[in-house]
Amino acid sequence: MINVGARIVMVDHAVGRQHRHMPNTHPDETTAELAAIPARMIEAWNDGDATAFAAPFAEDAHFVAFEGTVLHGTEAVVAFHQPLFDTVLKGSRLVNGEVPFVRVHDDRFAVVHSRLSVILPGEAAPSPSRNSMELYTVVKGEAGWKVVAMQNSRVLGLDRQYLLDNVDALPADVAQHVSDLVGAIARAH
Repeated sequence: MINVGARIVMVDHAVGRQHRHMPNTHPDETTAELAAIPARMIEAWNDGDATAFAAPFAEDAHFVAFEGTVLHGTEAVVAFHQPLFDTVLKGSRLVNGEVPFVRVHDDRFAVVHSRLSVILPGEAAPSPSRNSMELYTVVKGEAGWKVVAMQNSRVLGLDRQYLLDNVDALPADVAQHVSDLVGAIARAH
């Protein structure tokens, strides 16, 4: 599924065909409602609004950030993100958002998978090293669909993993030297 402007289009990625219904046979409205959750969060991120970013979450939700920080509850999600939005992530943008699948298990339980890219302040394009994927567990209650758990992870190919494994195998002082050298090369280009 790809978010095309304000329209959501379902895509069978295996063959590139558009289709009207997900294989789980739940109505398009339910699938669209669930797929809109990441889109709302992207919009809130781009506005620098941690309260709106946390709005799709249940009060007692768990949020696992890309680097492993585990947050519990919407207040913790807001407290974690707003200082970032006000400082180092101010002006950052989430782009290229897509929802490869929505899996509705029954009338109250669903899983949503999304992908996106990050453009940091001062950058013109996203860095592949910041591409992310998210997995949401969503439950429907009296307040509608709410995220009860979310895992945010970096998309990491085997080539990058191999590089990181090799750097991690170095003594700490040599690994720091490699990191400094790579940073200097990146700044020069």
